[in-house]
Amino acid sequence: MNFKNRKYKKVSYNPKFKILTLVLFLLLPVIAFSGCATTAGNGTSASGLSSGNVALSTKMSSSIFLQPVPSQDKIVYVSVRNTSTAIGLNFKNELISELINEGYRVTNNPQKANFMLMSNVLYIGKESKKYTVAGALAGGFGGAFAGSRYNSGTSMIAGGALGALAGGIIGSLFNSKKYMMIVDIQLEQRQAGTYTTNSTNASQGIASHVTTYNAGIKNWAIYRDRVISQAAAMNLIFSSAEPLLKQQMAHSIANLMP
Repeated sequence: MNFKNRKYKKVSYNPKFKILTLVLFLLLPVIAFSGCATTAGNGTSASGLSSGNVALSTKMSSSIFLQPVPSQDKIVYVSVRNTSTAIGLNFKNELISELINEGYRVTNNPQKANFMLMSNVLYIGKESKKYTVAGALAGGFGGAFAGSRYNSGTSMIAGGALGALAGGIIGSLFNSKKYMMIVDIQLEQRQAGTYTTNSTNASQGIASHVTTYNAGIKNWAIYRDRVISQAAAMNLIFSSAEPLLKQQMAHSIANLMP
């Protein structure tokens, strides 16, 4: 047989087929791992930083350090308010439970307490451009908690049709969700002879301000702070995130006690 005169037909590949093959190759590890995505875990780790597949974190606008006291003086009065839109939110039970675990006795009589813990739930829900952890921290105690200007948006570079297609498929498989809980707290510790000053600043006209001071011996040292807990996971739903946020928040606040 004469192979020299034999003609071979050149095989050509469709460009669309090449793109599809490459996308499938890139998605193989993603598809293999897709079974690991869940709505929430079953238990909190010893570190308190994760619960199953849910990552938990807590941040404060500042640090609080209280004076240590003997165990017999660990008596606390607890007040919990909820000015968020979450109607029926019950956070007091989790907080009291954590305080008891820290060795405190809870009283309903402020005159018998050596500590007073007052908290106000400002927000619990999905983290978004409007409500961010960074924005809440920037506002501090009593301040606003709108989205941070640093998280309001970032420029994105288009990666071409192939990158958009792969990103869209991955995004549908792994939809990362973040929820957060924002709480303002006021901690008071009984300290004899503590001097407290309050001031009120009122505006009059365009450029005139009047400041009124009210000073006295309150016998209580006052500390104020804002605490934000966050829960993040793939395909996380709020009904699974809410109990984790409340537990993490209660744990963090209770551990501020000496």
